[in-house]
Amino acid sequence: MSRAFKVNLGIKDLQQQLGKIKQYDAQTQAKMRGAVQESTANIYAGAKRRVRVRSGGLQKNITMEYNDATNTGKIRAKSPHAHLVEFGARAAVERPKSKKALRIDAHGIRRFADSATIPARKAKPFMTPAFEQEKPNLMRNVQEAVKP
Repeated sequence: MSRAFKVNLGIKDLQQQLGKIKQYDAQTQAKMRGAVQESTANIYAGAKRRVRVRSGGLQKNITMEYNDATNTGKIRAKSPHAHLVEFGARAAVERPKSKKALRIDAHGIRRFADSATIPARKAKPFMTPAFEQEKPNLMRNVQEAVKP
């Protein structure tokens, strides 16, 4: 089962403008939808470009959706470890819960240990910088669309 991590990087003024989309004429609505769709595609491309590629699994599992009815775009990283790459993780010590020792299978060698130390991992963000780069363009395009 794959889970997507979700980060809401909302901009209040922009959300208010997009929430009032039904008040505008068809041409303005089309421009607003185009702006959101274009920015969603740009954020998706930026995230795929920025993500660290080791095996390629994380990069392949970044997906994009655009919903025309609600005028919303979603970019998801569906890999189970995507949030650890984006935000980093602190060091941890893993101990067995029900047995006396942990079984560690590494490189075909079976070993046993009373605990395993997992080192801290630095954050290597890829979604947040992609959004931050596109945010001014999205705001500018929506503001231009609603100007009379």
